[in-house]
Amino acid sequence: APMRESEPYLPASVWTFWDATGLFAGGLVGSLVAIALAIAADGGNELEQVPLLLVSSLGQGVVTLGLLAYMSRSRGTGSWGLDFGLRFEIRDLWGLLYGVGLQIAVTVMVLIPLAALLNLDDPPQQDVAEIAEGASSLAARIAVLFVLVVMAPVAEELLFRGVLLSRLRRGLGPATSVAISAALFSCIHLIDPDAAFVVPGLFVIGLVLGWQALRTGRIGLSIMTHAGVNLLAAIALLLDLGV
Repeated sequence: APMRESEPYLPASVWTFWDATGLFAGGLVGSLVAIALAIAADGGNELEQVPLLLVSSLGQGVVTLGLLAYMSRSRGTGSWGLDFGLRFEIRDLWGLLYGVGLQIAVTVMVLIPLAALLNLDDPPQQDVAEIAEGASSLAARIAVLFVLVVMAPVAEELLFRGVLLSRLRRGLGPATSVAISAALFSCIHLIDPDAAFVVPGLFVIGLVLGWQALRTGRIGLSIMTHAGVNLLAAIALLLDLGV
C-alpha cells in the first residue's frame, strides 16, 4: 500500500531529535562501560573477540532499553506499542524471509556491482564480520547469532524507526522521512571505518525498513525483516560461504 502524505505515524509519539541522539550516545556509553567492567572483572586481561562483542552488545542493549523505558514512563504513554510502535503480529514472521530476500537482492544488485566498479577483489569487512568468521565453538556461534539476529535488530529499529522516524514524520513527508532515517541508519555504521563499503547497501535496507514501518504503523515487521537480513549475513559468515 502506498504511503499517504496525511497519514499519521505513531501519533502518540512525542520524541525529539535530542531523544534519538541521547539514545545513541547512551547505548555507546553503555557498551564502553560494559567492556571496561568485563576487563576489570577478568583481572585486566584483554577479552577475546566473541566475548567482547557479546559484552559490548549487552551493555548497549541494557542502557538503550533502560532509556526507552524511562522515556516511555516519564514523557510517553507508558505503552511501547503506542510510543515506539513496538507491536507484533503473527504475519510479521514473514519478515524473516523478506529480510533474507532483501539481503540477497542488495548483495547482487548493489554490493557486487559496486565492488566491480571500484575494482575491489576483496572488499573490507566490518569488524563484526571478522569476529563472526573467527567464532569456532558452538557457544561462540550462538552468541554471534544472538547479537546479530536479536539484539541488533530490536535496538536499531527502536532507535531509527521507533524514535527517529516518528520525529521526522511529524515535520516531513513520508518519502523524505524514510530517506533521512535510512541515510542516518547507514552512516552511523561508519563508527567502524571498514563499514564504508556496505553503506550504500545499508541505505537501501534502511529505505525498505522505513517504508515497512510507515505502511504498517509499527516496527514489528521492520524488526523481523532486519533480523532476516542479519540472519543470512551471519550464517554466511559463520559457515564461511563468502556471501
